[in-house]
Amino acid sequence: MPSDVPSETPEINQCFVSIDVECNPGGEFDDCDSIAPPRTRCEDRPFAMVFRYTGGTCDLSDNIQSPELFQCFDFQGGPPTIDGTESFITVTDIKGGAIVYHADFVRVGGEYTVADQPRDVEANMNITIYSSGNTVSANMLQTLVYHSSCSQNLFLKDRYGASILVVFVNEVQGLVSCFFNATYSFTIGNEAKGDNAILNTLTSATNFGLFNFTDDINGLVIEPDGPPIVRSISIVIDLTVRERYTALTTITARAPRGKECVDVDFLTFIAGMPQNPNVPTIPPTSAPTTTPQPTPDPEENTCELDSTITCEVVNGPGFAACTQLTRPNTQICDIEDLPRELEFRYVGGDCPGTAVTNPQFECTGNANLDRVWILIESNTNILYNGLTEEGGFLDLRGVGEILDVQIYSLLNNRPSNTIIQSMIINATCALDNDIRLRNTWGGLELIEFTTVIDGVRETNSALAVVEMVYSVSANTPIKAIITSASSTSDFEGVQQYTPPLTPIASRDTLVLGGEKITIDLINPSRASFDFNLDITGVSNANSSPCTGGNASFSFSIPEQ
Repeated sequence: MPSDVPSETPEINQCFVSIDVECNPGGEFDDCDSIAPPRTRCEDRPFAMVFRYTGGTCDLSDNIQSPELFQCFDFQGGPPTIDGTESFITVTDIKGGAIVYHADFVRVGGEYTVADQPRDVEANMNITIYSSGNTVSANMLQTLVYHSSCSQNLFLKDRYGASILVVFVNEVQGLVSCFFNATYSFTIGNEAKGDNAILNTLTSATNFGLFNFTDDINGLVIEPDGPPIVRSISIVIDLTVRERYTALTTITARAPRGKECVDVDFLTFIAGMPQNPNVPTIPPTSAPTTTPQPTPDPEENTCELDSTITCEVVNGPGFAACTQLTRPNTQICDIEDLPRELEFRYVGGDCPGTAVTNPQFECTGNANLDRVWILIESNTNILYNGLTEEGGFLDLRGVGEILDVQIYSLLNNRPSNTIIQSMIINATCALDNDIRLRNTWGGLELIEFTTVIDGVRETNSALAVVEMVYSVSANTPIKAIITSASSTSDFEGVQQYTPPLTPIASRDTLVLGGEKITIDLINPSRASFDFNLDITGVSNANSSPCTGGNASFSFSIPEQ
């Protein structure tokens, strides 16, 4: 009688393997792109503080303590800045109590702790840095005093000369740190129809170094559509600096009869304290954002282009990803308390502005210049002090009830003796004060406020500034010659880019250009923001057309 029809068998000597890399922050954040950098004010006298020693001179200081509280002096050119260079650092009280909080060598890039447990630290401290352990004046590189009790302005990430505050501990707030724990997870699969995949190597090149899991996974087998194999590793993200983190991960495997296969995944995200939006942002690291296909036969001469559109929020609500931008939950701050932060934009203008119902609001003068110097004080603390151009942003932390605003004309890019506008603003979030998005007080427009109620932080923004970057890379071993490149957006229209004279090789990335866009989050100009990139090219081997080359990106601002 006829034999049974043989069951369908997997394809002979085929190898398929996939790798997917994710960064998992845990806690209140969904992904590592959404990690909010802390901007925490110290609210109670600490009993421990940790500083990072970065080296550098006093003029690198970044804090808003008054000149009466913070003073810094350099000697012999100041402390070194080369990573690993050691200096001897002493930290003492300045009241003559002979309290030595620290006295030891610290390398540039290292950290040192200031503590005298169980006692709280003194209200004012001296940090002195020496070139050697012989603490005589001839070896002094820098000495400074700062206010450490937190009764005045003291924030996480404040910089005092060559040292940055990265951790403080007190009874009210507990431990407050600039460092965030996350996990890279690597998921290996065999989802295609074929043979078993016998794993060979797994490596990932990251900001933290090269992770090599080869010894752990070599020889493990994944059946077609079988359960994936997952490996993970813990990382610590430093939120004191804004940085793009990447993980270029490669998995190799083989079929039982020897056929080899490979897959690559590229993870990228940005975390850390954003730079001042008034200065240029860090350029995004252009890299492929899609998983390349298994390595082609090297004898083939076809080329494949991978076009990439990168969108980064450089100023906006919590610096969310472009696809996470939302309209403000409310346009008016009415919590009957002080806001945690306020952000204004300098737009110029006469008195009084639109917030005319604000009690205690006083305004004289006319801020009618494109470039000015703005000084904002509250409760004797300096919240902002710097040169500001029209459209520039002023981020105020440690806001008190009354803001004293002085706007000066410039003389050699410094404040002159002429005040062109002077204002007193009641910043309490009460209905009578009309702390409302897009309201203006003289030459200042409110574009963002942050509140904290029962421990829940909420930021409402009127504007977001996003930066688009257009790039292309070769996705095969065959070099590609770019013959044309253009982008289309709702803002800049069509932009043509000049192709490079030299071909691009595998893993090369060419940044073509970009655009910076300000978006009205209250009344967006369109339902969807669309961007397209069109690139053509030919193989450097035989001039045959490259495949790929098109990319698109879009996001919308959903209704609340």
